[in-house]
Amino acid sequence: MNVSPLTAFALLALTACIDASQAPIAYDAVAVARGNGVAAAGAWSITLTRADVALGPFYFCAAASGSSTLCESSVAEVRGVTVVNALASTPQFLGRVHGFSGAIQSVSYDLGISWFDTQRAATPAPALPGGHSIQLEGVAKRGAVSVTFRADIDVVPQFQGQNAISTAPAKAAVQPANGRLAIVLEPAAWLKQVDFDAVALTGERDLVIAPGSSAHNAILVGLKNLSPITFAWSESQDPVATP
Repeated sequence: MNVSPLTAFALLALTACIDASQAPIAYDAVAVARGNGVAAAGAWSITLTRADVALGPFYFCAAASGSSTLCESSVAEVRGVTVVNALASTPQFLGRVHGFSGAIQSVSYDLGISWFDTQRAATPAPALPGGHSIQLEGVAKRGAVSVTFRADIDVVPQFQGQNAISTAPAKAAVQPANGRLAIVLEPAAWLKQVDFDAVALTGERDLVIAPGSSAHNAILVGLKNLSPITFAWSESQDPVATP
């Protein structure tokens, strides 16, 4: 569900997604990195030295699906796009969640590249690292074999008016006392599907992963399906709750 940012809570309250008993609420959203930039992929060990990830916007829905056909309007939003260091050891502030208390069951979101109804094509936000959703750098090792890599990853909506991630689980019963949303990501795990064995056979030791390549598509599978971003709400500002 790719919708324009809310201009007022009153407008949102008119939609079918909102129950009259729900109260307006706002709280912090932070990015939380997991895995320390390290992952194992078969006989290969992967270590990231850079992981810049553009997060947002996020649209949370009371329906089990965040698709536009089942949820015409969100019940909570993180409206901006923020580039985070996904290797950071401490939570990074993304902005404020604006919405209503009550049940959340799903989310749709972009990673810095959106295709709003008013746009002719998918458009990167100005904050994107190098114009890409994600930029990764690191090394993959298997015994004495070492392959350095650099990846430019674009997570692009397929259709106008849709989000890059059209629907994903995000379950919570948000109360006015809720103090924080943690958006949790593990970027090294996204590389587990990259065929480093095939790369090693070519003799290439400095791999550039560009949009449209098989390695790029493998990373998208890791990001969207195998190690997706997760969401956790906590009742207090500290500590940050993670799954």
